[in-house]
Amino acid sequence: MDDSLSSTIMAVDERLTHATVTWLDPSAALGGGHAGAADSGDGRTPRDGTATDDEDAYLVAAMASAALAAAEARAGFGDGMSLNDRKVTVDGAATEAAEKILGRAPFRIRVAAGEGERDDSPGAHTGQWLGLPDEGSPVIDGVFDYVDGTELAATDQPGALALGGFGSGVRPVPDLQAYAALAPTHALRGLDIMARPEDGVVPLLERIAAAVGKSPDELTVSTHSLASKPMHRTLIDLMRGRVRQVLVPERVTVEPPYLLSLAGLSEPRIDSMIGAIGLSELAFAAGLVDLVAPELGFVFRLASVTGPRAEPGLTSLDALFKFSEDEEVALRAGGWRKDRQYTSEDLVRPGTSRAATLFAVTDNPALGLRGPEPRGGDVAHVEGFLVKPAARIGSIRLSYRR
Repeated sequence: MDDSLSSTIMAVDERLTHATVTWLDPSAALGGGHAGAADSGDGRTPRDGTATDDEDAYLVAAMASAALAAAEARAGFGDGMSLNDRKVTVDGAATEAAEKILGRAPFRIRVAAGEGERDDSPGAHTGQWLGLPDEGSPVIDGVFDYVDGTELAATDQPGALALGGFGSGVRPVPDLQAYAALAPTHALRGLDIMARPEDGVVPLLERIAAAVGKSPDELTVSTHSLASKPMHRTLIDLMRGRVRQVLVPERVTVEPPYLLSLAGLSEPRIDSMIGAIGLSELAFAAGLVDLVAPELGFVFRLASVTGPRAEPGLTSLDALFKFSEDEEVALRAGGWRKDRQYTSEDLVRPGTSRAATLFAVTDNPALGLRGPEPRGGDVAHVEGFLVKPAARIGSIRLSYRR
């Protein structure tokens, strides 16, 4: 166990009664993680550009607090409350809880990617500043999704997570989407993501298969849920006819469990991820891959939020590339272009991710995490992971007095 980090986390939030950080053996197989990976350094100064104990503690405490607040928000739902109002309530509670802690951080945090700005919903917003207001203090880039899978949290279904990451090379993104594919970094520049997705997915799969040393029919690919919109249906059908397995989330797409299969924390292990993803989620995903599998990365093109909303019945991804005037303005303001493709390097500089955390808002069977709930007396428990460079992963369990 890491007693130093545990003590630092405890000092951040006075509600905590116990904190356990157990580093997992990175060589252990799925389900057989073993404690005892040695910690290095004194925890107070950066090690090869990774986060300090103080940074880790604030990130962990903030996102765990968000998970607990989101879970407890359900107790305040009234009869007849609409799903949208429930989602806003959950997001609002998580945002308030996380930013109460991040706002006290003894360093400056520039939010480079966050959720909710376009819909004026609670959440972290790109360009927001948190932490120490002293302009002379070191600046850390933050990527936050205080509740990824808000609908799951609002309806008490498995899979919702509170996500946060720190880095030093994250390019700020507007609250839009991307069409993206995960592949080995050496192959990214040779992939064509600009073709119409349904026309280009077969050659895309062939190139990815060649890059990972497999045939297309040996690939396992994760993609987007059909439950929110049917626009992925044709793409999924095309992939199913070419690869061994397409992993389609049942309700809402939450990407980190699939990506953590690369570190042995879930199964099956994916070879690629192909489909639409929010830009903030992609920023977190790119940072997470930089930590656990830097030999992989994303190739992507920018995509619209309003286009699919205007044509919800489409069974193709065509509407992804129909941008509104407001979206065009947001792209230009950030120096992004809709007529070119990008890679992870354009979003997160390689080797600059410092830490990532994820905590269960509801039960997460894929990662073996329980959502917050009272388990005896007035104590609530929150479970999650802290991910550091070189796939160094700590299992976190925090206990809160209610």
